[in-house]
Amino acid sequence: MKALVKKTRMLPMKNTRKMHPVFHSVLYLALVAAISLIYAIEFKQVGAAPRGTPKIVLVEMESDYGDLLQGELIERDILIRNDGDEVLNLWRANPSCSCTKILNKPAKVAPGETVSVRVQIDSKKIKPGDTRKGVTFESDDPQQPRLQFIFTTRVIGLFRTVPDPIQLIGLMGETKTRKVQLFAISDLGFEVAGARSRNGEFEIIDFNEIEKDRLYELEVSTGPSDSPRSVKDPLDLLIRVKDGREVVVGRYVEIEHLDPVQITPPRVFQFGNKDTDRLLGDGDLVVTRYIQVQYLDKAKSLEVKSVRLEGFPDGLFEIEVQELVPGKTFRIGVTLGEYRKERLLRGKLIIVTDDARLPERSLQMAVKFGRL
Repeated sequence: MKALVKKTRMLPMKNTRKMHPVFHSVLYLALVAAISLIYAIEFKQVGAAPRGTPKIVLVEMESDYGDLLQGELIERDILIRNDGDEVLNLWRANPSCSCTKILNKPAKVAPGETVSVRVQIDSKKIKPGDTRKGVTFESDDPQQPRLQFIFTTRVIGLFRTVPDPIQLIGLMGETKTRKVQLFAISDLGFEVAGARSRNGEFEIIDFNEIEKDRLYELEVSTGPSDSPRSVKDPLDLLIRVKDGREVVVGRYVEIEHLDPVQITPPRVFQFGNKDTDRLLGDGDLVVTRYIQVQYLDKAKSLEVKSVRLEGFPDGLFEIEVQELVPGKTFRIGVTLGEYRKERLLRGKLIIVTDDARLPERSLQMAVKFGRL
């Protein structure tokens, strides 16, 4: 008799425990790390070589350029070598003064290559005597991103002027002239082969050699101006020395075309805190400050007709005009007799004269309080 076997269908077991989210994160990070390791190993085996390093070297860190006549212009080469195993990027070359100009600078230097940086040195921009100047090179060398080259030189001055400075000062409507002497200050010889005004602001109306190789005299002149102005114009001199060298050296001529009406202070008139503090407590009852008007034209006279204020409360100031020298010098007294709560008052002071070119002249005026 066969035993009866009851067939039953096996049901899958249910996992009643859920995987913790932290375990998910750890598993994911481990998988990413493993993949990255595999790629790194394969990349290394393929042979992508790591980037090399550039190394900047100055063939000479410092150089002596010897004696230069003031006004002499020279060009020199600075040699740079790349001792690294990667291309050197030469980004910038920065001179330490305006006397040095970079004429040519390669942008890149191959490994083992030596290149030349051409510089120009203008000695007329350097004071006579011994000097040290430099050029700083900026590159992608990680060890020396900034490297400085130094050059030394002695600049020889050839002459001095009397007067020094050279000035042409006078009324704007007048012609101004002055004699100038040039004295040699070296033993190299001193022949002035030419002279000129660089910008045409003056003329050279006379030129003489007084003593050979030692002394010259010239006369400079400038004509009238339509308006007051100040200008500097170089007197360029072509000088030749005994060894045949020639240089062009400039000396500024300072030109002042003066307004015949001179006002002091010229633009801003102010009562500061030190002035107005005197009105506080047991201080002064009034504070007075002065403006001076001077007329420089010897052939004419000036009249100050009136002085008025704009932008201030009525009655805050009293004004008195005194004629110290008839037609020439005036003093304007402005008196303040009240301390105000405002920190600052601003306005204008206007002087009215009989000057035909500019009868009204304005000064900015300010009064400071701010202690209450």
